[in-house]
Amino acid sequence: MKIRKYIYLVIALFFAALNFNIILKPLKLVVGGTQGVALIINHLINIRPSLIILIINIIMLILSFIFLRHETTYGTIIATFIYPLLVRLTSNIPSLNFNNTFNIILVIIAGIVCGITGGIIYKLGFSNGGISIIPLLTNKYFHIKIYITTFIMNLIIVILGCFYFGIIKTIYSIIVIILQSFLIKKVLKISKKIHN
Repeated sequence: MKIRKYIYLVIALFFAALNFNIILKPLKLVVGGTQGVALIINHLINIRPSLIILIINIIMLILSFIFLRHETTYGTIIATFIYPLLVRLTSNIPSLNFNNTFNIILVIIAGIVCGITGGIIYKLGFSNGGISIIPLLTNKYFHIKIYITTFIMNLIIVILGCFYFGIIKTIYSIIVIILQSFLIKKVLKISKKIHN
């Protein structure tokens, strides 16, 4: 059963990496989180996103190991290394280059994939790792609710994305975030019903 759990995790991470390289990165959709930071840094200094994600993930993993429970850290170890590897392996797959008329379709697809993969990862008891560790730290040491820190952090990242990529890309990013949040809740609710 445990092996199956890890297989599902890797499959979810694979589709998340595919989504990043085929839609999010080409359209410059900064949807928060580590991949949003990676897009901004990539734009500024042209370092491969997979390398940026790996560096951020390792730093956050070390912080998690030092300041959080070890169970929390163990749940992020696989995603810390597998996700950037999958981002690198899928980076040469051609992106979906529709004209601007069809961008909204790609945005909706990106939101659906983000939501389903995110929901599966959380349902399996794992985390995406990366900067999602920060809300856990602020909750433990400053008693700030996780969703508040997550919202503020992602808002800052999206605003930075707006500064570098423009208002239209930001509106698209917000659509992805809304779809993602909605579908993560749905996936978690459906899986809860199945297990009850």
